[in-house]
Amino acid sequence: MAILNANYIAKRLDPHFPVLFKGKRGLVAHECIVDLRQWKSVGIEVEDVAKRLMDYGFHAPTVSWPVAGTMMIEPTESEPKHELDRFCDAMISIRAEIEVVATGKIDKQNNPLKNAPHTARQIASEKWDHPYSREH
Repeated sequence: MAILNANYIAKRLDPHFPVLFKGKRGLVAHECIVDLRQWKSVGIEVEDVAKRLMDYGFHAPTVSWPVAGTMMIEPTESEPKHELDRFCDAMISIRAEIEVVATGKIDKQNNPLKNAPHTARQIASEKWDHPYSREH
């Protein structure tokens, strides 16, 4: 089931992130490794994505192993499909945020990725000093 879950995630994320180490049939093993290195040139690092996942309620997957600049996602056998979907939706949303940074539509330092994770105090405060919405 872990292999099925990893391949489900790989198929959902592949249009948005390069997925490494796929076999001849395009399948992965029990983990899905997404490559984030291409966005380093616009200032987005794998750690930024890992921290941003916390804003969506996820503990970050393994980062920069076995390849630097990648994220290794290892879903368990017991992970329900709705949680896999919620995770994939979060990653796809984060990918859209990366694109906004990459195209210069938002500051390379003052953006949801660089400022993550956002604390409950920051989110609930009447004062919001960022050029982006508190909602994701």
